[in-house]
Amino acid sequence: MDKVKLHQYAEVVVKKALQLKKGQILYVEALLGTEEFVCALAEEAYQAGAGDVAVNWKSNQLDRIKLSRPDAPDIGRLTELDYATIDYYASRGAAFVRIESPDLEVFRDVPTANLQRKAVGDRESRLRYSEKSRETGAGSTIICVPTIPWAKAVFPDLSPEEGMEKLWEAVFQCVRVNEPDPLAAWDNFVSNTRKRRELLNKKKYITFHYKSSRTDLYLSPIEDQFWCGGCNDTDDPDIYCIPNVPTEEVFTCPNKYKANGYVSSTKPLNFRGRIINNFKLTVKDGKVIEYSAEEGEDVLKSILETDSGSRYFGEMALIDKNSPISKLNITFYTTLYDENASCHIALGLGLGGAGTMTPEEKESKGINHSALHVDFMVGSDDMNIKGQLADGTWEDVFIDGSWAPAFTI
Repeated sequence: MDKVKLHQYAEVVVKKALQLKKGQILYVEALLGTEEFVCALAEEAYQAGAGDVAVNWKSNQLDRIKLSRPDAPDIGRLTELDYATIDYYASRGAAFVRIESPDLEVFRDVPTANLQRKAVGDRESRLRYSEKSRETGAGSTIICVPTIPWAKAVFPDLSPEEGMEKLWEAVFQCVRVNEPDPLAAWDNFVSNTRKRRELLNKKKYITFHYKSSRTDLYLSPIEDQFWCGGCNDTDDPDIYCIPNVPTEEVFTCPNKYKANGYVSSTKPLNFRGRIINNFKLTVKDGKVIEYSAEEGEDVLKSILETDSGSRYFGEMALIDKNSPISKLNITFYTTLYDENASCHIALGLGLGGAGTMTPEEKESKGINHSALHVDFMVGSDDMNIKGQLADGTWEDVFIDGSWAPAFTI
């Protein structure tokens, strides 16, 4: 692994994803096995003027032991210590980075219901930090760092050493550190994504029609649609936060009741170490009424039965098939990467509306509420998407998996 690029990756996280300020605390949640990168991240943070770097270490192996208990009523519940830790760092304006690394083996024998409850707890933790840190304007981001289990999943035919080297090379490509000037490359990406968002926001399409050999779906945004992506903006265009590294998407919130047709997955979905593959959802008036999966149907069932909102959509995202991640033609088995190689839709929590809106206000606008938000990939080489204007005219948005000429930047 290239140590220079390792530090460039850490620098991208500190200076672009988080825009860490002098004296600011950096709070890191990291898996064991990512120590080398965490040390590089700490070095770059202190060089940027961080007041402190605090690390909360996590272990998949310890989680597996806990999740495997036959009677585990506390799974998915945040403890008082969890709440206190989140509130302590959020109230002090700490920037937050969560470091993930997929492992397809460690949770293989864990009961599906326990995995689902753990996912709910993890999402509650992230949402609480986001809500608590909103007043301070502190940035937060999620990234992935190679580990041997992840390398084994992506490159099963290679030795652990060869797999790690190849995975690091792919990660460096995805996070733009192979560019001559990685920081400038991210600025350029943010600028271009803002332009595409502006084009979509001006169009105000009332309905989108997704059509491919495996999908035929009509999906409408909420009335107050606003396309996001690339970064979370502030009043100053030079100050922003990149919530996911990497990212390639532009997205908006669909109206939970305005989806009809069927949609099929085009990439495996890794849900807490369990794979769901080749699945199909049939929706009527927004609700999933039928589902099937060639692999992991029990896991899909657990997702759909999470709560009253988990059978409705909460996000619609557009990604060109020629994105840097897609061009690698690698299945990474983590949504953070795979969702940026393909158009995707999310089941569950709606990404729309002001943070101060009540659940009742969101419901009145068709913004879905759920404890989960699960992205799944639907894009393909034959995916065509049309948008309908208010006057009834249909226009090309995607042609054969790529942006139509009107949206090419």
